[in-house]
Amino acid sequence: MLRLLGPDFIDQRRLSDVIAPLGKAAPLAYISFLAVRPLTLLPGQMLTAVGGMLFGTLAATLYSLTGSFLSATLLFVLARKLGTRPMKRLAGGKYPALVSAARRHDFLFAFMACVNPLCPTDVMLVASAASGARFWPSVAGLMLGTIPGTFLTAQLGSGLAQGRTVMTAVSAAGLVISLVLGVFIGRRFYKALCEPSELALPTSDARDGETVPGLGRSATLTPFAQRDFDFSSRAET
Repeated sequence: MLRLLGPDFIDQRRLSDVIAPLGKAAPLAYISFLAVRPLTLLPGQMLTAVGGMLFGTLAATLYSLTGSFLSATLLFVLARKLGTRPMKRLAGGKYPALVSAARRHDFLFAFMACVNPLCPTDVMLVASAASGARFWPSVAGLMLGTIPGTFLTAQLGSGLAQGRTVMTAVSAAGLVISLVLGVFIGRRFYKALCEPSELALPTSDARDGETVPGLGRSATLTPFAQRDFDFSSRAET
């Protein structure tokens, strides 16, 4: 809208003059702001587009990916420290299923959250971390899923600042494709979350002493499996 209403304002050279006083520290200031961006509740894609306007496509992509890694680390640590108990209360009886799905599909979940532009990435990463997802698979999925959208958004911002209509149109089309792909992957995760087999509690959460005869003391039964086993035993009797 600013490009249409004020083409002289959204100009890459003019925007570069704005950050000129920072000199060589401008990229570092940009990355630092991206690192704490989740605390400001500002959308990352908007700042990536601004980065494309300021630094160009390639530089903005590199800076944004670095900032995304730092912000994801910050969110993950805070969610693991402060979010586990609230997540248990929020999920209620579905928390065991959520934990199982988060641990089995942490990479895919983080990847899907970033590929789909409509997904609130910060919120979904916090939910995943609070549900017991592993750090490195989650961050790896986040970074891999961030690359296409980050590049396209930075290119979109750069194209707007330079007045390149074709570049802007191609970037917009790429964002739409990433949206469709994200919806497809999201359906797979949702199906995994709803599978009855995912309702099994982790072994450490099972009640002591509930062992399966003939399978040794290390084999424990979840409440669902215990119910079925007791029913089968009574039927045979």
